[in-house]
Amino acid sequence: MATIGKLCMVLTVIGMAVSSVYLLPAVGKKQNDVAQELRKSEEAMLSTAEQHQRAAMDLIRSSSRLAQLQIGWDKSWNIEQSGNSGVVVQGARLAVSGLGSDNGLIWDIDENGQSSPPAVHAFKEMAEGVYYVGEFVAEQIDANSTTLVPSWQVTPEEVELWLSNPDSRWRFRTQIPSATRLRIDRLNVQLQDLLEKYSETVANVERQQTSLDDAVAQLEIRKQELVGGLPNAVPNKDFPEESVGLTAAVRMAEDTRNELLVQVDELRRLIKTDAESREATLRRLQELSDRLPSANELSDSQPSVENPQARRSRGAVR
Repeated sequence: MATIGKLCMVLTVIGMAVSSVYLLPAVGKKQNDVAQELRKSEEAMLSTAEQHQRAAMDLIRSSSRLAQLQIGWDKSWNIEQSGNSGVVVQGARLAVSGLGSDNGLIWDIDENGQSSPPAVHAFKEMAEGVYYVGEFVAEQIDANSTTLVPSWQVTPEEVELWLSNPDSRWRFRTQIPSATRLRIDRLNVQLQDLLEKYSETVANVERQQTSLDDAVAQLEIRKQELVGGLPNAVPNKDFPEESVGLTAAVRMAEDTRNELLVQVDELRRLIKTDAESREATLRRLQELSDRLPSANELSDSQPSVENPQARRSRGAVR
């Protein structure tokens, strides 16, 4: 028995040695493959853990940002243009279906127990983005509908913008952040100022246009006064400018004056000729008078006949 046992043990050792010679390489390769797979799994697990950690951090940041963005917005409703919900523009009001007391829109109660209609801020999706319509006040709140009245002076251009894109979705909020509200209020004040200035400009333009029309009418009348053609003008020889125009009347007056000046020149020439003829006649008469004998010459050439009375007078003087 001892011999058989030893023989079996020797055979076992020999078999193990032979099997190890053939099986050790395969076992080593398998262990190497398993180690590589384990290493890859560990690396993938570490990468997944890092990704999970980054995703968790992104989630925290996104949640914090979302919470910050939601601060001051309070309740919100998205109204689709469908059968049970929609927005109908009625003048400057909005009739909203799908928004009422059953949807959370209720009257505000202050600390004194007084109720007041809630303020609702309306937004509308447009092709270029979300458009802020403005602040409304709920005039009437039913179970599934409400009527909103604007809290500012609405312009016709704004109403036309509300009516555009009738299938667009509307969004309503009961509150917006204070900073955004202040900016909107400033923009509304600027808008009102611009509207007032625009109205003043339009009125000024209308006044200027009226003044221009009056000036054009006056200019046309002045043209008719200059060239003639005044309506209901009656020919008058004393005032021909009323029928033929001031220009033609002035031309006629100038022609008449020129004719009179020609006649005056002719008269002046005649007067000058007559004056020269008179002066020549006077010179001729002067020459003839100069040729006549003087009184002394006449007395010397005739005998002196003394008057007897004169003689007596001289005797008396002696």
